[in-house]
Amino acid sequence: TTARTFAAMDQRCKDLDRLCKTAEDTYANNPLDADNLTTWAGALVDLGRYQATVPKSVKMTKDAISKLEEALLVKPKKYDTICLLGKAHTFLALYTPDLEKATEYFVTATEYIQQAIDKEPGNAFYRESLRKVDLIREIR
Repeated sequence: TTARTFAAMDQRCKDLDRLCKTAEDTYANNPLDADNLTTWAGALVDLGRYQATVPKSVKMTKDAISKLEEALLVKPKKYDTICLLGKAHTFLALYTPDLEKATEYFVTATEYIQQAIDKEPGNAFYRESLRKVDLIREIR
């Protein structure tokens, strides 16, 4: 039912908010924890999908990208972070009405995910992520 769907979405948002708060607290104690930054960014990307307005979604996604870039400064070969950076750019493309700018985000997303695949070719999640970017780009 609709009520159950909204309740599940509300619970998901609460869980993501808690995850962000925990990551923020961890960051205060250890700003060089690339895993924590990646977790925090992942929560922000997911939370961005549930925002009431596109500008809020864009802001959360850009905050996530900033955290992912920070994580890569600490640990440049963290391929799950690189793949998540691709996912974040995919969402930016979806939130962007300007087709030319959206295309740039899709290209960037593809480049990041391909970089992760090149380093870990056996990773099925990365390959599936790339497939999804291509599918979303095609649909849009």
